[in-house]
Amino acid sequence: MPGCCHGVLAKTTAGRRAYAPHVSSRSFDVTAPLDADAVLIRDVGPRDGLQAIDQDVSLQTKIAMTNGLVAAGLRRIEAGSFVSPKAVPRMADSRQVFEAMPEASVAREALVVNERGAHAAVDAGVDVLVGVISASDTFSHRNVRMSRAAAIVELTRIVEVAGTAALPVSVDLSAAFGCAFEGRVPVGVVADAAEQIASTGAFEIVLADTIGAAAPNDISTIVAAVRERVGDDVELGLHLHDTRGLALANATAGLDAGIRRFDASVGGLGGCPFSPGATGNVCTEDLVHLFDALGLSTGIDLDELIAVAATVEHELGTRLPSRMLRAGPRFTRLAT
Repeated sequence: MPGCCHGVLAKTTAGRRAYAPHVSSRSFDVTAPLDADAVLIRDVGPRDGLQAIDQDVSLQTKIAMTNGLVAAGLRRIEAGSFVSPKAVPRMADSRQVFEAMPEASVAREALVVNERGAHAAVDAGVDVLVGVISASDTFSHRNVRMSRAAAIVELTRIVEVAGTAALPVSVDLSAAFGCAFEGRVPVGVVADAAEQIASTGAFEIVLADTIGAAAPNDISTIVAAVRERVGDDVELGLHLHDTRGLALANATAGLDAGIRRFDASVGGLGGCPFSPGATGNVCTEDLVHLFDALGLSTGIDLDELIAVAATVEHELGTRLPSRMLRAGPRFTRLAT
């Protein structure tokens, strides 16, 4: 649903803050409800996909990547982050990437981990701030250099900055399905973290399988536990990694559990530089192909998206794990 708005913070009867529509001629309304047959995909390739690769990526390549995703019909794009360039040098030019994105009905989203980054993102004109909280305290220290409790305090400040600018906040709940340092994270701990996030006023919690450890039954269990804890006031999404080849099966389990919001990365780019063994995100074009086969609406042109993945693969000079790049969509007629 192309549209309009950011959100203005308002008190709900549950005591949490929700977003009331605020018209914008540029942004896609990430807070709006979806049609029954629709799914909403956020491509995180320009941020999560590129941050971990061991090579320089030109600003021109990043701009071509994001603009190609817009042209293919993506309505949510995590185009960069406003974090320390010493910690994540690949994201040092994020402001220029945002400034070069075309005028279109697209939500330009940026990862921030503290109040300073939130102010920088707002100043750059982003449409959605993306925070991160880890279900694992060990990973929280590795990823954002603070405990989960401290990260929640910082998230509260991020939401306040966003509220002043009338912007919504989405939060990635990382290590929700397991941690490279602590192993399996108890379901109750994940639900506790989700409840803390919801209390800050974030409109969306994206449950992240950071190390690709989840199986479909884990998806069902965690989604149910979190939904029971946070209720229906907060949108839930999934951020899946294909480390062990289960990402598409997990996406299907997510659909069965009522999830309609998914992160993915064009070409299957990705991984986390702070979590050993974390490989690529679920591939956007593979996920779109799955949803198309299931009769769900993504609003994305699969052929255009595959072309973007091919361009990214060429520019990076490395073979990407995209199945669509290798085999193409099912039942595609071969040229004669």
